[in-house]
Amino acid sequence: MQSALGKQLEALPTAEESVELFRRLAAANPAAFEPGFATALNNLGNRMRYLGRWEEGLRATQEAVPICRRLVSANPAAYELELAMLLGNLGNDMSYLGRRDEALAATREAVELYRRRAADNPPAVEPRLAMVLDNLGSDLSAAGQLEAALAAVQEAVAIYRRLAADNPAGFEHHLAGTLGNLGNHLANLGRRDESMAATREALEIYRRLAAANPDAFEPRLAGLLDNLASDLAE
Repeated sequence: MQSALGKQLEALPTAEESVELFRRLAAANPAAFEPGFATALNNLGNRMRYLGRWEEGLRATQEAVPICRRLVSANPAAYELELAMLLGNLGNDMSYLGRRDEALAATREAVELYRRRAADNPPAVEPRLAMVLDNLGSDLSAAGQLEAALAAVQEAVAIYRRLAADNPAGFEHHLAGTLGNLGNHLANLGRRDESMAATREALEIYRRLAAANPDAFEPRLAGLLDNLASDLAE
């Protein structure tokens, strides 16, 4: 973690310089340089987010979104996925900063875009759709829409099941994490037996993963065991 954090700190000035260079180029020639400008802003937002500088990350993403909307209006097939990614990041930033209504609106729009693109290219888009559906579940739950939250996470689990069946190494950990979230959503609705079943399935996956990579997966395993203990106590 320290090493990764150090690399992000080293990369930040380069990302900031890239944004300012693209800003000047895009001002002179939008058609040629706005796509690169939007990408540079997204990269800067990601760096800021990783460093815990959420407000600055949000500002970078907010600047990128309208640029990408213009690109989508001219060429949806080329830029809708990038817009969906930016909106997903925007939703995460808003959610972290407590701006729940705005987070929910951004995440919903990202889901709609990913659904549309997944119809054309499921293998490339479904992993992103599942991730944003999981985030949508969190946003809906925070808004008190518990049934809708459950439906979103159930859909994410179904996608991850398919992906993990074909590529366990790539997607089992995502399936386990989303099953853990599913358990929480079911518990919020008082469906304790189903909650425990989802949590136990997630535990089975994490136990297997932790046996091969304890440092990466034992913390998640411990958190789920605590959740299961709460369900059992209920």
